[in-house]
Amino acid sequence: MPKKKILIVEDNAMNRMILSGILTSALIYEVAEASNGQEALEVLKQYGEEISLILLDIIMPVMDGHTFLSVIKANPAYSSIPVIVTTQSDGEKSEVAALSCGANDFVSKPYRPEVILHRIANIINFRETAAIVNMLQYDRLTGLYTKEFFYQKVREVLDHNPDKSYDILCSDIENFKLVNDIFGIPAGDNLLCQVANMYITDVGDRGIYGRLNADKFACLLEHQTDYREQWFVEAENKINTLSGTKNIVLKWGIYYIEDGAIKVEQMCDRAFLAVRSIKGQYGKHFAVYDDKLRKKLLLEQAITDSMEDALEQGQFEVYLQPKYRIEDNTLSGAEALIRWKHPEFGMQAPGQFIPLFEKNGFITKLDQFVWDRACAMLQEWDQKGHHLPSISANVSRADIYNVELAEILTTLVKKYGLKPSRLHLEITESAYTEDPDQIIDTVSGLRDLGFIVEMDDFGSGYSSLNMLNQMPMDILKLDMKFIQIETAKPIHQGILRFIMGLARSMCLSVIAEGVETKEQLERLRQYGCDYVQGYYFAKPMPCDEFEALMCQSDKQSEIQEELPLMEEKGFLVVADEVASYRNKVRETFSDKYTVLEATDGETVLTMLTRYGNRIAATILNLSIKNPDGFTILGALQNSKVVWDIPVIATGPADEELEGRAMELGAADYTAKPHLQSSLRKRTLHAVELTLFRMKEFDLKKEAYMDYMTGLLNRRGLMTAIETFREGDAPCAVYLFDLDDLKRINDTLGHGKGDEALCQFGDFLNAHARETDVLARYGGDEFVIIMKCMKTEAALKKGEDICQAMKKERAFQRIPAACSVGVAIWDLKEPIQAVLEKADQALYQVKTGNKGGCRLWRK
Repeated sequence: MPKKKILIVEDNAMNRMILSGILTSALIYEVAEASNGQEALEVLKQYGEEISLILLDIIMPVMDGHTFLSVIKANPAYSSIPVIVTTQSDGEKSEVAALSCGANDFVSKPYRPEVILHRIANIINFRETAAIVNMLQYDRLTGLYTKEFFYQKVREVLDHNPDKSYDILCSDIENFKLVNDIFGIPAGDNLLCQVANMYITDVGDRGIYGRLNADKFACLLEHQTDYREQWFVEAENKINTLSGTKNIVLKWGIYYIEDGAIKVEQMCDRAFLAVRSIKGQYGKHFAVYDDKLRKKLLLEQAITDSMEDALEQGQFEVYLQPKYRIEDNTLSGAEALIRWKHPEFGMQAPGQFIPLFEKNGFITKLDQFVWDRACAMLQEWDQKGHHLPSISANVSRADIYNVELAEILTTLVKKYGLKPSRLHLEITESAYTEDPDQIIDTVSGLRDLGFIVEMDDFGSGYSSLNMLNQMPMDILKLDMKFIQIETAKPIHQGILRFIMGLARSMCLSVIAEGVETKEQLERLRQYGCDYVQGYYFAKPMPCDEFEALMCQSDKQSEIQEELPLMEEKGFLVVADEVASYRNKVRETFSDKYTVLEATDGETVLTMLTRYGNRIAATILNLSIKNPDGFTILGALQNSKVVWDIPVIATGPADEELEGRAMELGAADYTAKPHLQSSLRKRTLHAVELTLFRMKEFDLKKEAYMDYMTGLLNRRGLMTAIETFREGDAPCAVYLFDLDDLKRINDTLGHGKGDEALCQFGDFLNAHARETDVLARYGGDEFVIIMKCMKTEAALKKGEDICQAMKKERAFQRIPAACSVGVAIWDLKEPIQAVLEKADQALYQVKTGNKGGCRLWRK
């Protein structure tokens, strides 16, 4: 733990020495010193708020304590730093004088170490506690209430005024992310502050207001029956004027509070539901939550309540839309789409339930269902002799944050005996813009495993060219509306030809979706598009109809896995302007790698971005141009995508040049001319070192696993919990205990005890869902966290596991049972607090009747 810095301001050197000795003896403080107020100000300029507390003498030369106090209390940068004044006596006048100057406390001379240390500790602790409370209650950017504190304050007002009527008003800025992207983050923050100021000035003491998240604000006002459009127009105009931005559009939603017993969060959700009902409508600034919206909410609730049963009962079906190679109009793949045949509401379009599932987190389970069906169909058709190259399936935003995504997908393709390249993963363009770093890390890992990644719906959002160049992908999939708009323009207009050229330069294949006419097809063919899908060829269809379509194809035997071609060998890049040198390198390494050649820096960067970690090594001539070799080395150093590609730098025999290359991260340097045998030996050695580093990285990952059971350990559990999102709540937190482990160890030996622990871990894993988090918490205790699990379902699940344990043959041979405590987690309180509740429930079980399940209740 870092030491806290104390500033001693005292003109007497002996006193400074005494105070410094007292503080350093506590081992938790470090000391800065100044002999007068002027020197102290210079120290503050250097350290700022790193100073935890100031010990100040009042009577000093140059600048006395009174003047120093007045200066720092007037400066917002230092005013919050607590000050203890040192005085000559402990009389009341001295105390009053010290406190009136702005000090927080005083100590008298001669110094008593226990008193000084006690008062310093108390004041620092008070300041840090107040800072934490302030951070929890007030939004750091706008100064308004935070979401949780806003909910709390609204609940207090409603509970204390049951006879009054109130309204919840919520606002949202349309396309706020676009403001950040175009004008920059500071402009976006300034806009948010102006919205907050609007609430402060226009609402004032008449209501309560807070920032819920991002650009979403809310306030509580006394009820009124007549809200006028002009009020909201004026507020919007004021924000546009003050923020310096133009054409900012705000939408408001109003919920008349009729039932004060419902959660404040639900009230705000209903107000935002009203906001969503007018998004994109010009001239419409506010909407009121009404019966129509209520019916929609009830329908969404009905869908949510039935989704789990629907999946178990087979109501969801996978449809396939054929994908055709534009060169010869042959069937070359399919896209997997989901349909829901609801027994009450009939066939549901994806637009009716997918957004809801994305919000509540069920989309991850539905996606896994689609991936499984797609792989199962490919395996079945392979066995029948139908050689469909691939099926593409959607990967939702929620999947990206699943730490087990790669393991789930690799396990799936192994289960059905497929190459990863046959399951194409579609990630929407908008998902790439939300969290680029997370996307890069996740998608790069999937591509390294052999999966093909498609950027779906390109042209429907607002991706920057820079982002497009950074994002790892194999295929660009053009949005249907984009295709329809662009192909309707004259051939010499529009940007479709440019997009095709851009894809070519990035070594990307292109799919156009939504092709409905022959004219659109011919235009795409003329531009060089690779693949198409749309109603011109076929609509989405059930799997049996798609199989019949395959049987009708005259050229099924010619269908190959071309989207894109996956090389069995790894790649080696040689970047050099001299063709004869490149030829020698190709001959040297052709038995081991597919050699990619480049004559300029831009091509090298394109290849690195395109192939990522499938490149085993790069042989780079530092004199290459556009950009030069050093620029490429710098880009590799800063790139998370290709960090583990070793570079063998080449150039003249020059120590300064070699040193610079090595500083920039080159794995080796070989001067020209050189023997090809030497180059091969150096390159393979660099590759081996890189593989060793990767293995070392894998070993670090093992630090999160329990060595005995193979489950997560406590550290791994806490890391996995960090990926949880709001849509995962409520979660059921189970704390399992393997009963009588000590008796097993004492009577049968520790070997049988370890065997029981391993079997218990396997047993729990078999009864957990794929989305659940399972860990050995320590000794004979195991933790399972199940997402989206309500109270009664959570209790029943725990009871079922305990009953199944008693019937498990393995545990009948080793007499053991399990007990479990359960607590429901809303993701708001700390996980340790929830685990303590589960532990209390477990204790109640074990002191009563072992082998049972108990739910923690207040």
